[in-house]
Amino acid sequence: MNSIAGIAYEPARPWSNRSFSMPVVPGGNSGQIKVLRCLLSSLRSGEHVDEPLQIPDGGGASVTFSSMGQRLQPAGLVTRTGKNSWLLTQQAEAWLDSEDDGYLMSILHANIRFMGELLHEARDGMTQSDLLSLASKKYGCSWDSLDQIRRRTAWLRAGDFLDLDFRHQVTPTNAGLKLLDKLEIAQPGATRKRESVPVAVIAPPPTALVQSALASIDPKQRKAKIGYIPRSEGNALHSLRKFSIALKDGVTREEIDRFASAEFGLRPSSTASALSAFKSAGLVEQVGFNEYKSTDLAASCAEGDSNIDFLRVLHTRFRFFGEVLEALEEVDTPRDLAVIGKLRYGMPREDIAEVRTRLQMMRECGLIEEVSWGHYRLLDLGRALLAELPCEMLNDESVEPESLTPDETDTRGTDAPDYSEIAAELIAASRASAAPERFEAAVAQAFGYLGFDAQLLGGSGQTDVLVAANLAGDKRFTVIIDAKSSASGKVGEQQINFDTLKEHKAANSADFALAVGPSFPGQRLIARAEAHGIGLFGVEEFVKLLQMHSEAPFTLTELMDLLKTSGTMTSAIVERKWAAEIRAFRLCERVLHQLATEAANVDAFTTGALSAHDLYLILRTESADPPSPPEIESVLSLLSSELVHAVQKNGSQYFILEDPQTTARRLRRLAASIISGGSR
Repeated sequence: MNSIAGIAYEPARPWSNRSFSMPVVPGGNSGQIKVLRCLLSSLRSGEHVDEPLQIPDGGGASVTFSSMGQRLQPAGLVTRTGKNSWLLTQQAEAWLDSEDDGYLMSILHANIRFMGELLHEARDGMTQSDLLSLASKKYGCSWDSLDQIRRRTAWLRAGDFLDLDFRHQVTPTNAGLKLLDKLEIAQPGATRKRESVPVAVIAPPPTALVQSALASIDPKQRKAKIGYIPRSEGNALHSLRKFSIALKDGVTREEIDRFASAEFGLRPSSTASALSAFKSAGLVEQVGFNEYKSTDLAASCAEGDSNIDFLRVLHTRFRFFGEVLEALEEVDTPRDLAVIGKLRYGMPREDIAEVRTRLQMMRECGLIEEVSWGHYRLLDLGRALLAELPCEMLNDESVEPESLTPDETDTRGTDAPDYSEIAAELIAASRASAAPERFEAAVAQAFGYLGFDAQLLGGSGQTDVLVAANLAGDKRFTVIIDAKSSASGKVGEQQINFDTLKEHKAANSADFALAVGPSFPGQRLIARAEAHGIGLFGVEEFVKLLQMHSEAPFTLTELMDLLKTSGTMTSAIVERKWAAEIRAFRLCERVLHQLATEAANVDAFTTGALSAHDLYLILRTESADPPSPPEIESVLSLLSSELVHAVQKNGSQYFILEDPQTTARRLRRLAASIISGGSR
């Protein structure tokens, strides 16, 4: 429907706040709006995000909202509320209610670059190649191919706002011209200055020198690495202030060494590293052969009581600084922030240590808070500061918070599908009742992912899938599986022959038997399964198990506790063990980085090392459910093992031997060797 109704159209966001990438949904050029309406309507009606939806005029093809949510978020149509949980925005709700496709175009224009601008530039007709060139030269959209232009023209053509003629030129239709009258066409710029946002607090105003530095910022020239900043009483900003004051009149290098040793317990080598960081930050300058002095900018920052001006200056000098505050609206862990920093903001690598440095200083200023181990939240003061900072987004592609760089993390082997692919096929195949062998293969593949030796048998007189836990001695067990697909999403009692299942179990000398299907409603069916000793494993619970396994893999003996269940099987049976594993992972990361922090901020008392008791005293204040001393000892034992050798024990204390990223690379290399059988 291409009406231009009386509804108030969306105002455009500042140009540099808009996304570069236009989303595309299945359904071809003409079907974009139809499929989008189908996806958003399914979310509004409460359908599960993994429920397959038939694509309108798609010849039986289907799509799930979970596969599309991340694509649609930058367009201002949905908001992520959890790992696989989404809500419609008010704008998306308004579009569904109004059925005004012009309003939809205004939403896309408000959130994505070169949407209404394309319509504006094509007023007299232009080829898509000419539009690509114009987008680069005039609007700074440096795309290498026509893909992004074609995506935009596909949406506009789907709404009958744009025509493509025989000369391969696109021209606005009458409806397109009416739409253009309602859109605010941007005047693009290199950086973005956010409009004021209503927040509960106001950031202290910058000094004149700091304001001048912000006004002259060149985001592209900023450095990625801050480097080493010592911490005074655990606060890096206090250190910046103390150094700025101590060096205000100019001092020799020897005097700086004596000051740093007395104030921070630093060795000359550490002081040299700190001076290098201060110089990169524009806070210290060398004014003679052996003499250093605080810059006027540093003195200006030290004038007031607040340390926020130091943050403003750091933002002008270092990449992905204030932008961290913006990224915290999407993700909340240093690891996920590092991913966004690399993929979206031009950081050279996923540098978690650099992200932590930024987070620590922002927390010290009250811009953010750490709500639990390694999970951060943006506060009102952070939003107030973010609103005034000129920031740049170098590459505004959508980033999935769980995405990782393949070269560092892909230890599955080149042909191995990942959890999401296996889960998607399991869900889709469970409804493909016309092709039961497809579901059988999906079930076998899923059990293979869990670590079982899974054989796809099928055929007359055979069980569908036979899986074996190839363990030593009496730990070994086997399971026969009956895979039941159903177009309705429900497996009825008449579809399961319990006597046949028991025969298959006996014929294969199996220990357990179960049926897998989309769902198994009905108390009578469950009662009969319990009476016959057969497990009923619904796909939803199966997918939960696969997801848990992808995050913290189960042992085969742990999975046996689930597979021996009669009646309804639920992943909650093994959830406690999974949660304990996740907790151990987080504790391992926290202990390693605490030891790294201690080493970087060495003092005469700890000498850069901590005991298990020291770590307990530190970590017990960070959570309502702190780790116990035995848990910490277990982690330290692992990290100090000959294979990992990330830390070393000296008496009762432990000290770090390397950067945590080096430890991570060693463990990934170990994983790759295990996967490849040592051939790499």
